[in-house]
Amino acid sequence: MSERIRERYYIDGSTVRKVTEYPEYSEETRRYGNTQRYAQRSAQRSAQKVPQRAPQRAPQRRVLPEQEKRISAKADRALAFDMRYTLFVMASILIIIGACVLMLHMEASINEQKSNINTLENELEAIEDDNAALKLSLESMYSLDDIYNVATNELGMVYAKKGQVVYYESANEDYVKQYQDVPE
Repeated sequence: MSERIRERYYIDGSTVRKVTEYPEYSEETRRYGNTQRYAQRSAQRSAQKVPQRAPQRAPQRRVLPEQEKRISAKADRALAFDMRYTLFVMASILIIIGACVLMLHMEASINEQKSNINTLENELEAIEDDNAALKLSLESMYSLDDIYNVATNELGMVYAKKGQVVYYESANEDYVKQYQDVPE
């Protein structure tokens, strides 16, 4: 099977086209790969012993003493902290710590107030219960019959007869001002 050479162009740093030739593989080579050629190459590689090279060092530049001093001074300045930067960082840290302390203080104050509110609510509930119990005992202490007997028998009160009730007309129905004695 013949392999055809295909030409392709590319541009390398200028507008002039350069020709590169790529072999075009047959269908069989594309499908199964070129196993013979691979086997031959690997046999050749294993037969050849490649001598090990010593690692190459990059050539060292010679530095003059004045240059060395300048370089070390630049490195020292780059590594050294600027005083303004240090003060800024310290101020930021102090502000953050102050904010945290303030937040903790406010949270403790809120918790204390909540506990006070709970205590006062419990006291209010106890007082309301006592008031309800006292009201019930007062209501059950005297009945209406007892009140009538005391009023009529001990105090001498009687029901009003016809003509004893006097009606007054007032512009304001909430209260009446008395300027004279009530006639009998």
